[in-house]
Amino acid sequence: MPSTPHAAVMAALTLLLVVAAVVAYRPVARRTGRSAQATLGALLAVGVCLGMTLPDQIAAGAAGRLGACLAGASVRTLTGGFAHNAVNVVLWIPMGLLGTAVSRRPVAVTLAGSGAWVLVELLQTLDPVRSCQPVDWANNTLGVAIGALVGWLVAVRGRRGVQECR
Repeated sequence: MPSTPHAAVMAALTLLLVVAAVVAYRPVARRTGRSAQATLGALLAVGVCLGMTLPDQIAAGAAGRLGACLAGASVRTLTGGFAHNAVNVVLWIPMGLLGTAVSRRPVAVTLAGSGAWVLVELLQTLDPVRSCQPVDWANNTLGVAIGALVGWLVAVRGRRGVQECR
C-alpha cells in the first residue's frame, strides 16, 4: 500500500499532467486539425495514466530492481492476480480509444502506447515503492490495443453510416 507522501506526490503529478492537458489540447487540436473534444480526452487519458504510473522518487538500488524486473522477479506494490491484471487492461482502454479517435491510426496508437509503457515500467525501477513488471506492460498494451480496436470499429461504422446517407 502506498504511503501518504507517495499518494500525495502521485496526486500532485496527476493534477499537473491534467492541467497541462487542458492547457495544450486546443493548440494541439488546431495544429492537427482533429476534434478538440477527442484531443482533450486523449491528452487527459495519457495524463491520468502517466500520473498514476510514473515514479515519484529516485532511490539507490535501481540497477538491482531493473535486473529483477527484466527477470520477472520484482515485488509487486499491489497484489497480483486477476483483479490487478484486469485493472492494468481496463485503465488503458480510453487511451487507445481516444488516441485512435484523434489520430485515426489504431496500429500506430497501439505501438506508441506499448512503447510508452515499456519506458514507464523501466522508469518504475527508479522508485523502490513502485514495481516494474513485464506482465503489466503486456496488460497495458492489451488495454491500449482493445481501445484502439474499438476506436477503429467506431470510425469504420461511422464512415459506413455517412456513405449510406449519400
